[in-house]
Formats: sequence, structure tokens, C-alpha cells
Amino acid sequence: MSFDRTNKAQLVRNNLEKLGRLPQASYEEFAADFRNTEAALHLLQTSIQALIDLASRACADLGLETPRTSFEVLERLEQDGRLPAGAAQRFAPIVGFRNRVVHLYDRIDPQIVFRVVTERRVDLIDLLDLLLTIRR
Repeated sequence: MSFDRTNKAQLVRNNLEKLGRLPQASYEEFAADFRNTEAALHLLQTSIQALIDLASRACADLGLETPRTSFEVLERLEQDGRLPAGAAQRFAPIVGFRNRVVHLYDRIDPQIVFRVVTERRVDLIDLLDLLLTIRR
């Protein structure tokens, strides 16, 4: 199966639209139904993974040194001038959140999930927009 940038980008957009439908007026409203946290976790994890996949593919297409971690993917693109200065640091918390969901899934704080949904969702949009501008 071939890599499809359009499908990855659309997955992120669809997930962000779904995240926007979750209750966000207050943490109490969000936490009142466990399904909100569970849905948010899945939508965020798959969105962030799709962004990492897009960034990794860009690194490979550009012939950049193979990154060892998801964070290094962003660093390589920044060092090559494909992402603006400071982008890797700006988006590091998003990559870190994905790693936490995948590896420390039994220690997820629902308040952090709520904060990511309400305060950091724009980072996913911004990173997607940046990654889609990268060309060989």
C-alpha cells in the first residue's frame, strides 16, 4: 500500500472536527461522560500519529538523516529549513502527549486530555498546515 498524504491530512481534519463536537465549556462537563475522554484520546492519538507519519515521510523524501524518535523527525525538518525555527520545540508537547497515550496509557490524567483538546488543538492544525507545505 502506498503512502497517501491526502488521506493522512483528511484523517487529521476529520478527527479535529470530531474533537470540536465534544463538550468543552468546562472540565466538569467534559468529564461528566467517560466517553468524551476516551473519544478524545483516540482522536488525538491517531491525529498526532498521522502528523508524525507525514513528517517522517517528508524526511525520507528529502533524504534527511533518519530520525531515531518522533521528536527528531521535527528537528530534522527544522534543521533543513522545512519547518520554521522553534517549530520542533513548539510541537514537542504534542508528540510527547501521543507517546504518553501509547506507552503510559494507564496513567492518563483526564484534565490533561481536556487541556489538549481545548488549548493545544490549534497546534495540530498549525503543524498539519506546515507539513503540507513541504515539497521536495
